[in-house]
Amino acid sequence: MTNRLILTAAAALLLTACGGKKDQPAPAPEVKEPAAVQTASYVKKITYFRLPGAAGGEVDLASYAGKPVLVMFFTETCPYCRKAAPFIQKVASAYAPKGLATVGICVQDSAQAANNFAADFGVTFPLAYKGKEIARNYRTQGVPYIYLLTSDHEIYDVWEGYDPQYDAPITKAVETLLAKK
Repeated sequence: MTNRLILTAAAALLLTACGGKKDQPAPAPEVKEPAAVQTASYVKKITYFRLPGAAGGEVDLASYAGKPVLVMFFTETCPYCRKAAPFIQKVASAYAPKGLATVGICVQDSAQAANNFAADFGVTFPLAYKGKEIARNYRTQGVPYIYLLTSDHEIYDVWEGYDPQYDAPITKAVETLLAKK
């Protein structure tokens, strides 16, 4: 009985530390958008970010204007983030030629954490770091959180945590958005 209680407490702690629920995709959060800010032809919304890129330079959502974007918030050592990475890379590779952009946002302040994550999983899509504030804008409650943004960069769908059962719904949502493009 004591061992079961200890295992249950440990499992609850791990889920809380990495992002909580895995059983169902979370509904898209209701976001009260501030007045939109327009820069040239790109309208910055609550989903907008410009962060330092792990490979150098910056990762700016505006550079993906007109494209749907799959965004994953992660940390280097989160076990669910590490489970999600190969699938997100597979989606990025399969759908980039069809117009999908994919970006990973490390909530840690270290470029090295993001680069280690990329090296561990052969991630080829752009990774940003210092994403804590942006994660708050997206109303994440841990990591991983996976968002699919429309070509206007509105939230189309969101998945809290990661489980392989999300693979089919994520793929279907990506294909649906790309068909509308």
